[in-house]
Amino acid sequence: MSPQIPPRSLDPGDLRAPTVDSQGKRRWIYPERRSGRRSRNRRLVALLLIAVYLLVPLVTIQGLPLLRFDIASSIVYVMGQAFRFADGFYLVFVLLTAALLLAWATSLWGRIWCGYACPQTVFVEWLIRPVEEFFEGPALKRRKNDQKRMTPGLFVRKTMKHAVFALIILLVSNAFLTYFIAPQTLLKWVKSSPLEHTEAFLFMGLVFGALYFDLVWFREQFCSFLCPYARFQSVMISAATPTVAYDYNRGEPRGRKGARGDCIDCGLCVRVCPTGIDIRQGLQLECIQCMRCADACDSIMNGLKRPLGLIRPTSEMELQGKAKTRKLRLRPFFYLILLLCNVGLVIFLVARRDSLKATVLRQPASTFVELSPDRTANYFSVRVVNQGHTKETFQLIVPASIDLICSLCGQSVEPNQELSGNLVVFFNQQKIKGSVQLFIKGSEKPLDLPLLSRGTL
Repeated sequence: MSPQIPPRSLDPGDLRAPTVDSQGKRRWIYPERRSGRRSRNRRLVALLLIAVYLLVPLVTIQGLPLLRFDIASSIVYVMGQAFRFADGFYLVFVLLTAALLLAWATSLWGRIWCGYACPQTVFVEWLIRPVEEFFEGPALKRRKNDQKRMTPGLFVRKTMKHAVFALIILLVSNAFLTYFIAPQTLLKWVKSSPLEHTEAFLFMGLVFGALYFDLVWFREQFCSFLCPYARFQSVMISAATPTVAYDYNRGEPRGRKGARGDCIDCGLCVRVCPTGIDIRQGLQLECIQCMRCADACDSIMNGLKRPLGLIRPTSEMELQGKAKTRKLRLRPFFYLILLLCNVGLVIFLVARRDSLKATVLRQPASTFVELSPDRTANYFSVRVVNQGHTKETFQLIVPASIDLICSLCGQSVEPNQELSGNLVVFFNQQKIKGSVQLFIKGSEKPLDLPLLSRGTL
């Protein structure tokens, strides 16, 4: 007979978020910090990710940013490639790639993104909380101090703590702005008076205020109430997905004396949880899979000379004794195939992009001009963008049936440069009706020019 999951308490308090008390007010979380193998791994990953988050906008590939959303210039830079807003269809593939990557990682390892890589978790756990612990002490001391009346010494410590918070968040918010503004421009704005760049200064203040509110005060409530990923995780995982779980087969019945289970009900797994949940009640929406409860439980089991892994990454099927977690499972494999196909398609489309991209539009309020009974002129505006990394010369291949006057033909276009000019098409309206196709030299994609004449109106 397979073991049964112990019934959960029907106490209405179990239905409330751990950060909310019975009166609906904020209940502050004071997670204790315990060392362990998984915590050390998370710290190494977090330090690497902090460097990545701060330095990615500064890295360039062949003179173009690795990643930047230049809103002012209507250009997005990704992996050294420049995409204008006219290339918006690529956004569909980017979003699909992100969704598939998230689904694949979640189905394979559970909510590992939240516990290891989410900027919210990384900055709060490894920048904000260490500063708080340095100035105010460990969790128990902070809890007791916050329940007392404010003293001059505590006021000084809290003031110094928030001053350091402000410096850290000022650095993070400026680094965040470099995803949208060139570092040289941002540095120039920082050195100049705020009155010279009022809009930029106000935007910077807004970003600083939002990050300060989130990282210093809101914290775990973001994960519990605002983050949509917490709602998606139940769709992305299955009974075979490894998640952080309490082994109720070993642990129950819990207790210090006379109990047969390994769990001594010390509550340390709850005290170390950054979202305040009790993992022994099963997988919950607020769990970010940081594994702090697993490290804490292992430290207790080690002291009691009992096997480790009472709380560990495992699947629901394995806990129920149905099957062991397999390394190769159908759902992650299916997600991975879709992800690789989508990434391959994006690479193929980007690789086939022409170096020169031209956009031709009819000039406003113009139709056609009859120069003679058999000669008609149409007027267009042409915009040329060099999407490559080398200088290109703009040339049009002209059919024998038409004549052109092109202000941009023969001009050199620098990498990532955009030029605008005029195009006049002369043709015989008796021979040509409808449209004509022009080709950019070196490109197989035609430019369709709808030609207007007396016979087309």
